[in-house]
Amino acid sequence: MMATLKRNDPCPCGSGKKYKKCCLKKLETRSRFDQQDQRDYNELLPNLFDYSKKYDATLKPVYDAQTRAFSGLSIPDGNAFSQLLYHWMLLNWQADGKHTVIDQYVDEFENAYSQSFASFLKKWKDLEPRFFYVAHADAEYMALKDLWSGKTQTILKTPVADKIEAGEYVIGYLYPSPEGPALGSDAVDLPSKLGLAFYEEMKKAGAVKQKHFTKHFDHLLPLLAVLVQYGTTFKQEESYEEILELIQLDSRRSAIAGAVALRRYLAAKKPRMTKKEGFAAAVHYWAAQMLPDEEAQSQKAVAETYGVSSSAVSSKFKQMKELS
Repeated sequence: MMATLKRNDPCPCGSGKKYKKCCLKKLETRSRFDQQDQRDYNELLPNLFDYSKKYDATLKPVYDAQTRAFSGLSIPDGNAFSQLLYHWMLLNWQADGKHTVIDQYVDEFENAYSQSFASFLKKWKDLEPRFFYVAHADAEYMALKDLWSGKTQTILKTPVADKIEAGEYVIGYLYPSPEGPALGSDAVDLPSKLGLAFYEEMKKAGAVKQKHFTKHFDHLLPLLAVLVQYGTTFKQEESYEEILELIQLDSRRSAIAGAVALRRYLAAKKPRMTKKEGFAAAVHYWAAQMLPDEEAQSQKAVAETYGVSSSAVSSKFKQMKELS
């Protein structure tokens, strides 16, 4: 753990200013709630969870399908990943194709709150899952560098972040709170090697911006699960990248999902590398069969596209499907 941050130290956000004239000043001028606003804040997440039950018919099947990707993890890791995925489904997934659950909640109930709390609540509609490098951590403060924007900000260290140390990586939401932005109980901290490997793997799969991380989080979190379960290195790494170059899926979402399915398959089954076009065709056919937004195609048509036999696609597809 690094030494405690002092007022005259350089601000860890990298601005070049002293801490007292930069992030500390922002923290000291944070807004305070009155008693009613504080009660409303304390009840916000329980109320949101209760409200989300009206969407269970839509949320639950998708949640159950996606959390199967965490079945090979330890119980604590599986629970942590599942919690983070569920929060993403409430805050970022558009259950009706247009609006998130938090959008619906705020629009429906903002008039029931004070004007100050309603203004605070609207900030929750802009929440996105974040990926941070922990540039500084002491008993009171943390400096978090956003991996996508490159910007660093200092926040108060809450009890849920007590064990997070400098040099680690963190995935989670930076929630608005009366004391300023704060990591929630859904934050997942990663050792340095795992965090860096995840960042590189995401870029290989096609996620290179914050908007990709947010939109495709339900596929990227399973990618992290693959790294946790099978390790960050594997023998077919070079072949994996070559296969990704061959896959002819149109949408980024399908390409990312296909990359994750391929990465899991190669790590779990360790297949003998033959013609790489056969693996690319298997991924394409997997996407056509498993992803709702991907155009359905026959195995024969996909095989012809990649210049391989149907049998070269069939066995690989079956194994990929079993692992999904």
